Amino acid sequence: MLTGNQYRESLRDGRKSFFEGKLVEDAAAHRLFGISADWVAKTYDRYHSTDAGATNPMYKTPTTAAELAAQMDFLLNADPTASSTAGSMALRAVAHEIGELNPAYRANLERFLDRLRDEDLRVAVAQDDLSSFRVVSRNADGVIVSGGKQHVVGGALVHELFVVPSKAVGADEKDRAIAFAIPVNAPGIKLISTTTQPRAHDDRHFPYSRDHSIPDSLVAFENVFVPNDRIFLNGEVAHSGTFSETLGIWERARSTAVQADQAEILLGVARTVAEMNGVADASHIRDKLSAMAVYARLCRAGWEAALANAQTNAAGMVVPDDSYIYATRAYGVTNYSEMAGWVHDIGGALILTAPAVADYENEATRMYVEKYMSTGATVRGEDRMRIFHLIRDLTADTYSGWSKLNNQMIGGGLFAQRLSALDTYPMDHAKSKASSAAHITD
Repeated sequence: MLTGNQYRESLRDGRKSFFEGKLVEDAAAHRLFGISADWVAKTYDRYHSTDAGATNPMYKTPTTAAELAAQMDFLLNADPTASSTAGSMALRAVAHEIGELNPAYRANLERFLDRLRDEDLRVAVAQDDLSSFRVVSRNADGVIVSGGKQHVVGGALVHELFVVPSKAVGADEKDRAIAFAIPVNAPGIKLISTTTQPRAHDDRHFPYSRDHSIPDSLVAFENVFVPNDRIFLNGEVAHSGTFSETLGIWERARSTAVQADQAEILLGVARTVAEMNGVADASHIRDKLSAMAVYARLCRAGWEAALANAQTNAAGMVVPDDSYIYATRAYGVTNYSEMAGWVHDIGGALILTAPAVADYENEATRMYVEKYMSTGATVRGEDRMRIFHLIRDLTADTYSGWSKLNNQMIGGGLFAQRLSALDTYPMDHAKSKASSAAHITD
């Protein structure tokens, strides 16, 4: 198993990674990417062991409800690259299916997943196609691909890219039906990244995003050679959607768990700032808080129901129930903006204009920050200032915009989430109840 420092060193591999027009030669030492790399490194250090055969929890496939709950707790407290890596390990569930197409595909996939586990590597999923992405030529040794993939979360901080079609492709799109793994530093790959990591020299007044930001990458493939032993699908259009659906399991699951946590944080900060502002008992404030309490409870209930109704797939892997996942995601995303709006209404303009931590520490201004930010003997100015910082960071600044849009687009967007909730609902059970209520016996 790698330590955090070994992970940081492994990123110095000559990859062509760009940020705001400049080559990032050392992601671990970069002013912004380095903080995200530290987040990943913490997951390495937290679970590092020198015991023979020890592996990080993200490489373990849950086979019981208890193991699934433990896996989800791990992913909720780990960085997003752990989730994409765990999602990749879930592809063992489709190994038999692709092995029936070509035994070499199964051998390639299982060998790659074993290597991820044994070498303690991280992988990002590259599946959101740009129209240009395709195989440009095939030969006896492999394929050459060109084009681009977008929204690759953590691409600048992982070792490997797992490249798959974003969905099933048409019968006439054989050159888009390609799935493979490739090192990030392979010749012809360039990453162009963005990040919500705070740009402030002193980022302490960004209490959430400073610890929870990860780069997103646009990945350009310029005549990249992929050898045969790294290919898992090559032109079989009928199976082109197999990988993206399985890879999405842990992404959807983790985002639903995060949604439940953040709903509770929103309720907590709304109640806290209402008390600090001295308006917690006002009827219109209680009305807003009651709506937020319903939202938080239902987001949590949906996630718990997904775990309680977990399914065992053909490969013996236990996964959260997709029907509850999709329904909970659609409900949470639809109502999120209203919940954030209630927090803004309760908190007021100081969400945007509260002084920074450095203003509190400066002897020339501290007394004024404390005096004008406090609201009585029991509410310290510093504490109220920090709550406003958290609200702004979570709901009214760069990270909040990224988080909202990212959550909304998981699973194909809100429309797709609703349709998936419909398609995965046990409709025969609902129809049976309707027939019974109508006294229809046939």
